[in-house]
Amino acid sequence: MTKQLVADHGCHVYLGARNKEKGLAAVEEVKKTAGATVEYINIDVGCPTSVQSAALELKEQLAGEKLYAIVNNAGTGVSHGTGPKEILDTNTRGPRRVTDNFLPLIDETCGRIVNVGSGGGPNFVHSRQSDTEKRKYLFPMSEEEIEGEIEKIEATNDRSEAYRGSKALLACYTMDIAKNNPNLMVSITTPGWIKTAMTVGSSASKEPHEGTGSLLHCLFGDIPASGYFWGSDGKRSPLHYMRNPGESTNLFGNILPNG
Repeated sequence: MTKQLVADHGCHVYLGARNKEKGLAAVEEVKKTAGATVEYINIDVGCPTSVQSAALELKEQLAGEKLYAIVNNAGTGVSHGTGPKEILDTNTRGPRRVTDNFLPLIDETCGRIVNVGSGGGPNFVHSRQSDTEKRKYLFPMSEEEIEGEIEKIEATNDRSEAYRGSKALLACYTMDIAKNNPNLMVSITTPGWIKTAMTVGSSASKEPHEGTGSLLHCLFGDIPASGYFWGSDGKRSPLHYMRNPGESTNLFGNILPNG
C-alpha cells in the first residue's frame, strides 16, 4: 500500500509502527523500491499515550501544514495468538484513538479517513440471532454504545467472534465519525483475503499488492458519500452479509444506512 501511494500518487507518507527497528526497515524498503518520500513515526495504537505522543510529534513536523488522509490499517487477529480483549482494543479502539488525536491535523476542505475493515464484519452481523441485533450494527454507534458491545463480545471469550465483531464495530464507528465530520470523506473497506502474517495457514490466495485497490479507491476515487463500506473490488458492499468480489451490489435492501 505504501509503495503504491508514493510511487503512483506522489504522496509524502508517514509510516507508523510500534517497533522502531521494523518500522525503519519498512521505510528504507519503500524508499528503495518506490523512490519517494516516506518517514517513520513511532506509534502503538493500543497505547493511548503513544498515540498522543505520535500526534504531537507529527504536528511539530508539519509546522502548520495539513494532512490529506489517515489510513487506519493496524490490526491483529486470531493467527497472532492475541486474546479477545487485545483484538477488540487494537481493531476497534485503535482507529478511534488515532482518529481522535490526528483529526485536528487533517485538511478540513478535502481530508479523508480510511479504516481497514474485513468481510468478517458483515459475517458477524449476519450471524446475529435477531433482526433487532442485526439492525443495531447497520447504523452509527456512539463511543458509549460501542463500549457496551465490546463488553458483550469480550464475555464470549471467543477470538474469532472478537475479530469479526471488532470489524463490525469499526464500521459503526466509521459511520459515526462520518456523521460528526460532514466535511471529511470517511470510508471503511476490506482489502480482501490477502496472504499476510495474519492469514498464515488459511486459504488466502491474493498477494499483498492485490489488496490495495479498494484502499486507493477510498483515498483518491470519486466517492459519492461518506460512511460507506467498500468491497475489495472497489464496489460498495452491504454491512449485513459478505459480498464476494464480482457479485451483484444491488442487494442492499431498505435497511442499509445511507440508502
